[in-house]
Amino acid sequence: MAKTFNPEEDFPEVYKVCKLFNPSIDDLEKIKQAMDREITMGLSRDHHDRSTVPCHLSYVQDLPTGRERGQFLALEMMPTNCRIMLVKFSSERDIYTSSKCVIMPHTVAAGRGTEVFTFLATSIANFVKEKKVDKDNLPLGIAFAFTLKKLALDVGILVSWTKEFGAQGAIGKDVVQLLRDALAKFPEISVDVMGIINVGAGSLLALCWAQPDTRIGLIMGSIANSCYVERVERCETYEGDEFRRLMIINSDWAHFGDTGQLDFIRNEFDRLLDTDSINPGTRIYEKFSGALCMGELVRIIVLRLMKAGAIFAEDRRDYIGIQWKLDMVSLIEIVSDPPGVYTKAQEVMDKFRIRHCKERDLAALKYICDTVTNRAAMLVASGVSCLIDRMRLPQISIAVDGGIYRLHPTFATVLNKYTRLLANPNYNFEFVITQDSCGVGAAIMAGMAHANKYKTDAKLFTMDY
Repeated sequence: MAKTFNPEEDFPEVYKVCKLFNPSIDDLEKIKQAMDREITMGLSRDHHDRSTVPCHLSYVQDLPTGRERGQFLALEMMPTNCRIMLVKFSSERDIYTSSKCVIMPHTVAAGRGTEVFTFLATSIANFVKEKKVDKDNLPLGIAFAFTLKKLALDVGILVSWTKEFGAQGAIGKDVVQLLRDALAKFPEISVDVMGIINVGAGSLLALCWAQPDTRIGLIMGSIANSCYVERVERCETYEGDEFRRLMIINSDWAHFGDTGQLDFIRNEFDRLLDTDSINPGTRIYEKFSGALCMGELVRIIVLRLMKAGAIFAEDRRDYIGIQWKLDMVSLIEIVSDPPGVYTKAQEVMDKFRIRHCKERDLAALKYICDTVTNRAAMLVASGVSCLIDRMRLPQISIAVDGGIYRLHPTFATVLNKYTRLLANPNYNFEFVITQDSCGVGAAIMAGMAHANKYKTDAKLFTMDY
């Protein structure tokens, strides 16, 4: 029979450290209220620049109903790959997607900005020719995973790349125009670039086509972000059509806490992770809830306890001492064993050259992982419940994208539990894993933008409302 361990009795040093990662309901409510204040500031004209939740306008002001029909193009631009998609909406539940993944050569990604977009335009030209839609002037939407300053639906100024890209020549320029200019070098094809959105907005729109009550997009991977649907009258930085009622907001909440809002729950391990990161003092909320940071926190805690002789006391520390070595996949494997079983946990430790571990030590490792991921889910729940209460809708769906939510055995359960505890009980919600990629949402955005632009000329585009 598998032995059951009591953390407080069987590994008290581990238990003492893990108590630092156990926020109270009052703490979570305080975080929720602080988030709401920062969102209000982010939407305001006077305080926007001082907010750690800047709430960027997406300029997406239409939501799909599920009755839209047609075919559209999309370009997904991610840190590690790009994908070109042809998306066809032919019935209420039928989305046909044909796509091609494109790996950008390092020499291109590190080159001039024009080289990046010439490469993308070449790939798009080849794709539309292959699909025999090169003369159809199909609308194209971009789903973009990098930081933008949006000025309109089809104007997005690149603020920064991630470390995979070094094309500094594109920073400060309009991504949509860069792609349009690059496509103009291929006069034999006809593509209409309609706009650009972030990954969260893409996930929201993709699910909204199938579930029209979708109002939040939640990204929980190596980055942490959200978007939600806000009333236009609250968006003081918006200067467009006052008769448009809605606006998808990119919260950009990774920076929440950058000016001290979360200091009251940060502990010495959080501060050590932040100090040793490539961006100390910034993206504090993401460092609580991002998948990479969860793994790194576990590694830091384990290394400290190993040095203190509390767990894995006689084992080597050279591999576990490597920064960022414990990734999300390893974290999920450790907690995926049934109670009292530590097979996968041992397999992970084998990667760190820590072999033939005692069950007590593996149980302690599992306890540390559960503690760190549970706290992350609780803090995300504070943010999600804040968005739910702001919208005041009787029922919404929340589009969720990210491996930690899909693959971790308890993360979704903890997130759901604490969101229900923190949100107003009058507002019902459902977390839904997005089956369609953010590129599908970008295609929907392109189709709706095209329909609005050419609504006086039905011959140019067909969309059934």
